[in-house]
Amino acid sequence: MRNVLTSMLLTALFCLPVHAAETEIDMSGKWHGTLAVGGVKLRIGLEIVHNGNTLSGNMYSFDQGSGPIALEEVKFDGQLFSFQITPLKVSYTAEVNDSGNEMKGLFVQGLPVTLIFKRVDEFPQPNRPQEPQEPFPYDIIEVEYTNKESSGTLAGTLTLPPGRERAPVALLITGSGSQDRDETILGHRPFWVIADHLTRAGIGVLRVDDRGVGGSSKVSSGDTTLELVTDVEAGVQFLRSHPRVDKRAVWLIGHSEGGMIAPMVAANDRRLAGIVCLAGPGVSGADILVEQNRLLRGAAGVDKKTLDWFMPLFKETIDLVLANPNDATDAIFIKDRQALVAKHMKSAPLLIKLATSQINIEIEAIGKQLSNPWMRFFLTLDPIPALQNTRCPVFAVFGENDLQVPPHQSAGPLETALQLGKCRDYEVKIYPELNHLLQHSKTGAINEYGTIEETISSEVLHDITRFMRSRL
Repeated sequence: MRNVLTSMLLTALFCLPVHAAETEIDMSGKWHGTLAVGGVKLRIGLEIVHNGNTLSGNMYSFDQGSGPIALEEVKFDGQLFSFQITPLKVSYTAEVNDSGNEMKGLFVQGLPVTLIFKRVDEFPQPNRPQEPQEPFPYDIIEVEYTNKESSGTLAGTLTLPPGRERAPVALLITGSGSQDRDETILGHRPFWVIADHLTRAGIGVLRVDDRGVGGSSKVSSGDTTLELVTDVEAGVQFLRSHPRVDKRAVWLIGHSEGGMIAPMVAANDRRLAGIVCLAGPGVSGADILVEQNRLLRGAAGVDKKTLDWFMPLFKETIDLVLANPNDATDAIFIKDRQALVAKHMKSAPLLIKLATSQINIEIEAIGKQLSNPWMRFFLTLDPIPALQNTRCPVFAVFGENDLQVPPHQSAGPLETALQLGKCRDYEVKIYPELNHLLQHSKTGAINEYGTIEETISSEVLHDITRFMRSRL
């Protein structure tokens, strides 16, 4: 779901050179370390450039798939090395050993964490065995089209099987957050893997950059799920007008939030050939967010006693946001939020009471995050009406270990909605051991995503293909 890793390192900036003292040790080159944050281990890289009396550099968070993050105030006095990243409120100060090949220091982004960097010749590359490899036995076409409702331009890649004038095609819909056409995450490119698999099986695929990402234009800063529906509708119209696409065989495949958008489009478009919902919610956004936070915080090591105290506070913060028509900076909202925290602190465990200021800071941050236009709409979004009004074939996929859209919460209501609604051809399947990305996993925790070599279960890929081909 959106902003699961909001406190992590996701911003790309330009490199800003600063002064550093001359030393015998040349700090230039590549450095690698592992940052342990909240139960998550992130592989971090530094690339330092030494030009005369100036040092500059970039940081990389490989497991988050982030681009270069510019270092500021890069300094080295012969023993201590330091830098800052102001937009992320990050600082790092370390002592460099005599040989100049290792440094140990404190990484500060909230609470200080020990972080050791060692020199490397090259940064480690994750093994992704499912990454598509040439030669590609199909046509790859770069496309652009316009959403007439928003006037925004959407850019994507259309892969088509050769030798067919008109092919069935699936339009892929990304999950929440601003994502590229491959839905790139932690070194994985699941939409590229899906596109390659389906196109080799004779089904074309269109995958598209989200608004403001890659080649797609940014329309506004307040996009809601309802507005993103129009982007998908524009993609469907584009495919139906394409000379090599069978306009009677256009499918939608959505992941996470995309699994909510697909039935929203299908409910108003009886010409769609079918939809596939990958980890698509079957309950409201607010319900999803509460259960997701409980599971993710538990997986990160928060004990049951703390969770039992915190989750009612979290849910009441959501209720407070929805009851407040203004944003989180509104004076009345701030007063009500502070009163809410004070009420819950009376029953807090002793250790929580000792951290009252930190709790206030966290709830303030949560209130701001929940107050943005996308989140406000998502919290109240109920997927059931769209599911009940979907007539085309539906294949709904869930992973047993999914902590972001847990199947014990969503699979039942989704299936009931299809059963009682207008759909007469559907299949709901829960796969053992699969997480939110549909990878085989041990726990489903987010910190596993980047360490798992599998991008998406081959069984899921084969079942999607089977479901679609049997209905062409």
